[in-house]
Amino acid sequence: MSQIWGDFREDILAKHQLFSFEFYIDTIPPERRKQTRYLIVAFITDYLANLFPTSEEDIHSFEKHLTLKSAATYLTNELLENSIKFHHGLVNFPITFAGYLLDKCLIFATTNSAQEKSLEKLNIFLNELINSDIDELYFRQLEKGAEEKSDESGLGLLSMINDYSAKLGWKIETVNQDPQITTVTTMVQLAI
Repeated sequence: MSQIWGDFREDILAKHQLFSFEFYIDTIPPERRKQTRYLIVAFITDYLANLFPTSEEDIHSFEKHLTLKSAATYLTNELLENSIKFHHGLVNFPITFAGYLLDKCLIFATTNSAQEKSLEKLNIFLNELINSDIDELYFRQLEKGAEEKSDESGLGLLSMINDYSAKLGWKIETVNQDPQITTVTTMVQLAI
C-alpha cells in the first residue's frame, strides 16, 4: 500500500542524487542523537557549499551562498529531527537522508519507519495542510503550540513553506508485512 501527499515526485528519487546517508538511530544512545544530527547537518551544508562556490568578482555570489547554506541547514535539521523523533524504534529499519539536484532545484528526502499512532497523526496533519490556507494554519499551529507545549505542531514543516517557499511532499508506504514496517518519505524541494 502506498499513499502520496503534496508535491512528491518519485521520478527525482531514481536519479539526480548528490548524496545519501543511511543510519540506524537505535544504535546511537539517546543522549548522543542530537549531536549526531548536528554533525550530519554540518557535513551536508558544508558539502553543498562546496558545490556552489563563491566568486570574489561577484559580491552577490556570497549572499546567494549564505542564503543557500542557511536554508539547507534549516531544512536538513528539521527533516532529520522529525525522522528521529517519529522513527519506529521497535523495528530494525534505517533512517535514510538523501540530497538531489535537478535544474535549479535542491531536493532533500528522508525516509524513516513509523508507528501506527504517528501515522494517524501525520495523516490528520497532512489532510489539514492540503485543505487549509497555509498562513492561517501557520498561525493556528503557533497558538496551539503555545497553549499545549507540544513538539508535534508541524511548525517546522510550515516554516519550510512560509519562510523558504519550499514544496513539500510525502509518501507513506508499507514495505514489509511480517513484521509490518511502514515508512514515511518526506521530500522538500527548494528553488535555488
